[in-house]
Amino acid sequence: MRLSRIRHLVLALTLLALAGCSGLGSTPQALPTVVLGSTNAAPQANASPRATQAGAGESSGIVASGIVVPAQEMHLSFTLIETVKTVNVKVGDAVKAGQVLATLDDQSLQAQIQQAQAALTAAQANYDLLKAGPTDYQLRQAEDAVVEATANYSRTVEGPRPSAVAAAQAAANAALDAYNKVKAGPQPADFAAARAAYNNAQAVLAQAQAAYDAAYRQNPPGIGASPQALALQQATNNYNAAKAVYDRLSQPPDAAALSAAYQQVQSTRAALDVATHPARDYDVKQAQAQVDQAQAALDALKAGARPEQLDAVKAAVDEASSALNALKAQRSNYILTAPLNGVLLRQSIQPGETAMPGVPVLVLGELDHMHIETTDLSELDVPRIVPGQPVTIYIKALNLNVPGRVSDIALMSGTLGGDVIYKATIEVYQPPAGLRVGMSVKVQF
Repeated sequence: MRLSRIRHLVLALTLLALAGCSGLGSTPQALPTVVLGSTNAAPQANASPRATQAGAGESSGIVASGIVVPAQEMHLSFTLIETVKTVNVKVGDAVKAGQVLATLDDQSLQAQIQQAQAALTAAQANYDLLKAGPTDYQLRQAEDAVVEATANYSRTVEGPRPSAVAAAQAAANAALDAYNKVKAGPQPADFAAARAAYNNAQAVLAQAQAAYDAAYRQNPPGIGASPQALALQQATNNYNAAKAVYDRLSQPPDAAALSAAYQQVQSTRAALDVATHPARDYDVKQAQAQVDQAQAALDALKAGARPEQLDAVKAAVDEASSALNALKAQRSNYILTAPLNGVLLRQSIQPGETAMPGVPVLVLGELDHMHIETTDLSELDVPRIVPGQPVTIYIKALNLNVPGRVSDIALMSGTLGGDVIYKATIEVYQPPAGLRVGMSVKVQF
């Protein structure tokens, strides 16, 4: 009997304390959630929930703290292992759908695109030329090739001609003379003439220098364009040229020059051997093959490209175009864009760092739709809450009460200061103007 009286007394004191409160508009206290009665009834079908100023009406039931969060989070990542080039946003920034948020270094890709573009241009030019047919210049070149091949065939069949043999012999003799001169080095007469020219140029230079010095002592400022200065310059040039010839003749034969002269001897002797021997059957057949080849090339030019040739070249153009388009399509892998309107919640990478495939670098929250998540709903209150249950939401920053309903209750618990809590998700019927992600609220169930 005495225990029953104590329970009634506690209940009476609790009701008396709550009667002095004025609803969600009052300053929230850091107290456990309090149950004043069940409110499981859903809102009437014809009801029109609307926001009210805080303090309008009395509150009852379970009260929990909460925070405004995006209804959807997008974890954005790249698909490549590459260095991050730019990050164009920071945490808290509002972004628009399609906005570029971050980029990767694409220098290697751009180089490949340029190469593919050059290959496509070359293939297209080749196709256009083949389709347009031969130019007059190409036809003349092909006709000249036929004429030259025919003349060569005639010379081969006729055999050695006196004039050709004489010319080949003269070339061989001249090459041998040149080789012998290089091998023997400068002749005494040549060396003496070069030394005399060198000594004479040296003497003239000394005279010109003396004349210039004398003129300079008489009129230093105006000596620059004087006859003495011009004479000194000319004497210097002559001296340098004479010295170069003298130095060259003073050196032993140059190995490279000697080798080149010897190769020329060998080449002219081979030509002389060909000119003095009658044509062999092999030479005649080879000359005839050259005529046939030149004539076939001319006939092909006149006939124009065959369909199968055009198809093959066109296939090369298509292949180059496909390769270029495939590379251009890869550009999207180097750019991270916003899939929707939202706000940047988290950033886990900076320019210069390396992005890994599938590893989120930015987390984007949706701005068009927001809801409430409770942060301290006690495990003792969860059994009294069901999805669809109406609630009143007090938004502290706006000093406003708005209606909502429970849309979800977490199956897994968490802890807060040693207490077991559950997260309840609250849908806001009519989000008021000014509602922002991160605002704190009180939820009256």
